[in-house]
Amino acid sequence: MAGERSFLFVSDHLGGGGAPISILNLAEALAGRGHDVTIAVLSDKVWREIPEGVIVKKLPLEYENIWQKFWRFRRHAKEIDNWLEETGDDYDVVIANLYYTHQVVIHSSLADRAWLCARTDPVQMLLSKRVSNFKIKHKIKKIYGGRRVLAISHGILESISRYGCVPQNAKVIHNIIDADFVRERMRQDVEVKDYIVAVGRLGLRQKRYDRLLRAYKKSGIARKLVFVGDGEIEKAKALVHDLELDENVVFLGQKANPYPYIHHADLLVLASDYEGFGRVIAESLICGTPVVSTDCPSGPRDILTGELASCLVETNDEAALARKLREVLEAPPVIRPEHYERFSPDVIAHCYETLAG
Repeated sequence: MAGERSFLFVSDHLGGGGAPISILNLAEALAGRGHDVTIAVLSDKVWREIPEGVIVKKLPLEYENIWQKFWRFRRHAKEIDNWLEETGDDYDVVIANLYYTHQVVIHSSLADRAWLCARTDPVQMLLSKRVSNFKIKHKIKKIYGGRRVLAISHGILESISRYGCVPQNAKVIHNIIDADFVRERMRQDVEVKDYIVAVGRLGLRQKRYDRLLRAYKKSGIARKLVFVGDGEIEKAKALVHDLELDENVVFLGQKANPYPYIHHADLLVLASDYEGFGRVIAESLICGTPVVSTDCPSGPRDILTGELASCLVETNDEAALARKLREVLEAPPVIRPEHYERFSPDVIAHCYETLAG
């Protein structure tokens, strides 16, 4: 271990989604290695259990009118600066997480020191909101150009580079995936059998349940398709009915522990347009369940490497996705520990320790 250091994580929230889980996993790993860890949360949304030894400070911003909202990034940056001045604390490593936080921190006293950690692809996020290429290029350069940038996959760095952004320093450090944590929770019985599974929030804008359902229909496989997650369930059910798949598709909703459903599945499938990392892929490998995924701009290619790279298909090719579902079910690949050990808490925590110099 590199010796005791102090780490400050700044985040929009610690609410729903995969990013807060990743931040807290990392905070726990660093605290467990003897470091001082503080998380500054730019809202009141702290819904997750905080690991032992980790300090959380809430810094929400309230505004009374549209003009205050217009200046929210600079006003929120001032809140951070006031808090740092009051405490007098200094930190060896500062990690700013998520897109809103990036826009705040670049206006704060932390701007030149902070690593802006992209946990999803900001370009793809803006494209999904139909922002013009001209505006995207301007935003990406303004936020990330000439700054320290961390990304959780190589695809994210490649994406911002294509829009003309040149960071001062850029590194890829993947998310932590704790194999012991997953294994402890995966060995429970489930109410379904003989199925393939999709895990995550149902949505047309990123996860593309519509693409998955059409590919599943084309595949002709006999196993049921089980969705674990919330989101646009009623819209998805309507499409299931239109495709005459009512007897084949099961919606289980959100599950506090999804790992047994992954472990007992014959295959996990991801049909996304884009990901930040795609942690459910690595979790599935730990569960011993093979994965078929779209080769979307960031994430899956960092995880499905070597012989597992053959389980990737072109993002918009539903026929190829259907064929790959059949192929992997007929001849599953061998999953080895080296496919996921590089995401272990100790490996990833050490990568963050090196940021302290």
